Amino acid sequence: MSVIDTTEEAVLWFADAVPVRMLWAGRRWRVTDRPTEPEGLYWGTHAPDFVAWRFQATDEAGLSRVFDLVRHHGGQHWSVAHVYD
Repeated sequence: MSVIDTTEEAVLWFADAVPVRMLWAGRRWRVTDRPTEPEGLYWGTHAPDFVAWRFQATDEAGLSRVFDLVRHHGGQHWSVAHVYD
């Protein structure tokens, strides 16, 4: 497995308060597992309004990856922090 660290923007769509779709790097991704809030020291050291999600998503060509996304300070903008392939 390799990890890609990035700070690229993504757009998320939600259903029942969890991510279901994403637009990232010019491609559409469908969330294909149950999104979770990442755990561990890195995620636990942020402000109380810190929101992050980890999920597997699959693009239209069938490529699946695991993503860590972080919300910008209470806004609607999201950054892709890590991508695992």
